[in-house]
Amino acid sequence: MKSMEDLSEPLENYIKEIYELEEIRGRAKVTDLIEAFQVSPGTISKAISKLEKMGLIERKNGLKLTPEGKSIAERLIRSHRLSERMLTDMLGLDWIRSHEIAHKLEHIWPDDVLEIIDSKLDKPSTCPHGHPIPGRKVELGALLSEVGKGKYKVIMIIREEEWILREAERAGLFPGREIEVLGSNGEKVYLRVMGKEYALSVSIAREVMISDR
Repeated sequence: MKSMEDLSEPLENYIKEIYELEEIRGRAKVTDLIEAFQVSPGTISKAISKLEKMGLIERKNGLKLTPEGKSIAERLIRSHRLSERMLTDMLGLDWIRSHEIAHKLEHIWPDDVLEIIDSKLDKPSTCPHGHPIPGRKVELGALLSEVGKGKYKVIMIIREEEWILREAERAGLFPGREIEVLGSNGEKVYLRVMGKEYALSVSIAREVMISDR
């Protein structure tokens, strides 16, 4: 069985991305990885071949983690998301900086320390951006860019990139927050959040998952 020590950080990142794509979309495609990491198709192809030889992924209607690959991804992602929670809930850091620091912390916690962190945080369901801690269920919803007028609740910010999180924060789009969609014109989605009105670009709105209240 492969251990995380056998994997370089870039390979770990590919495994995590495949896991998160499966989590949100049900499957991962090579083009998704090229877009997410902004690297050449040749670079992605080499990485996929290496992960396939290691028995961590398989090509089946796209890219799919094997049970062993999924186990490694879940260990890393659980550590990452609990680290984010610790940094925001206990230390008061913002959700952008906590995400950056968690990339380093996810590699260092022994399992017993992770259990203590989880317990101290009262076993949270999600990270600060709304993504579920592995093993805990979150009901998925619709994209903000695709719904009509009405009242909704924010579930998660899908891609945790700094520019997306900054825009979501500016509009007050935090998981659990109630919002009202006032309309859209194909380029902007118009919202009311906490009594204030915002015009959100569609590129940001498609990164926000919402549900009926």
